[in-house]
Amino acid sequence: MKIVLFESSSKIIIIGVLAFAMGFAYENIWLMDEFDRGLSNGEVINVEVKFSWWPFILSILLMILQSILSLRLKSKKRADILLKFGEFQDGDERELSITNKASRASHVAFTLSAITAMLIMVLSTNYIYLHPAFPIYLFAGTIVASGIAYAIAWCVEYYK
Repeated sequence: MKIVLFESSSKIIIIGVLAFAMGFAYENIWLMDEFDRGLSNGEVINVEVKFSWWPFILSILLMILQSILSLRLKSKKRADILLKFGEFQDGDERELSITNKASRASHVAFTLSAITAMLIMVLSTNYIYLHPAFPIYLFAGTIVASGIAYAIAWCVEYYK
């Protein structure tokens, strides 16, 4: 169970940091595009663009650290260990059943959060104009919701 909790929580942290990095980069690209649009209309729009590689470097370092720790936590050191990355934990029949139920819960959570994200995007076009990286954060939220649902369902089924 500690493998599933580690994999789920590390995935959520990595997705959060990567979403921040992508959102930060996208907002700066959007600002440069806004400057170009103003220039084509004969206006000069002052924009302040700041770009940093640190969120990207941090997310890559977290991915490498998570991969190393994940390999160390796995009890079986077989050749197919590289095919078993992720939360899935199916050592015996009981764990296979738990994994199936948790995967189903994760799929339902992803579907519902994706539909909710689409509705939010349709209903908040003005907010998206003010915060251009909002769709990136919504998409990351759907992935995080799926990971949280998987971990919760796995723990609930494990303790039954």
